[in-house]
Amino acid sequence: MAMSDDPLEFNTGDDEHESRPAVFVTTREPVALTVAPLDDPRAPESSALASYIGGRLVARSAMPREAIDRLIALKLFEAPLPIGLFAYEESPGLQCRLFALVPREKLEEAQHADEPWKASVPSYEAGATSDEDEPSEASPYETILLGHIVRFASDRQHPDDLAAEAVDILQKILTGGDALKDADARAIDDLLDSL
Repeated sequence: MAMSDDPLEFNTGDDEHESRPAVFVTTREPVALTVAPLDDPRAPESSALASYIGGRLVARSAMPREAIDRLIALKLFEAPLPIGLFAYEESPGLQCRLFALVPREKLEEAQHADEPWKASVPSYEAGATSDEDEPSEASPYETILLGHIVRFASDRQHPDDLAAEAVDILQKILTGGDALKDADARAIDDLLDSL
């Protein structure tokens, strides 16, 4: 697993504008991931994106059927991809978001394949630079949300170490360990019910 050196800070959106620590951990090696539509009456339009590792359902995310069909048509998941987990502490324990990290160039290639004329049209953003612009290191990946994961406070393995807890959750997702036991499945069901 890889992770950022320092915990991230993010705004909770509360009136107090409180920031809290968060971590983002990723797999070092790409993971073979299969995605497919999942009919779920609790999801809007009764449609969800189901993600599988080794035939095991590891995540699901409410998504319009057209968006799911588009993701599948782009063949973004044909090759193994890095997986990332964003985690922060919030009731009832640890809130996590599981992402597939898709190479930005694959998405751009797919977009140009859909609209080949666009590649020949100069873009305003590409030409709009100034002397004050600093070169930035853009991530080579785009994220696709696979699902929400909750680990209850009573189930935490590393209560005082957010990064170690996130790594443990991601490892259990990959290997099918105890992190995905009934309590977590119920929490995911509750999140889907609340949509």
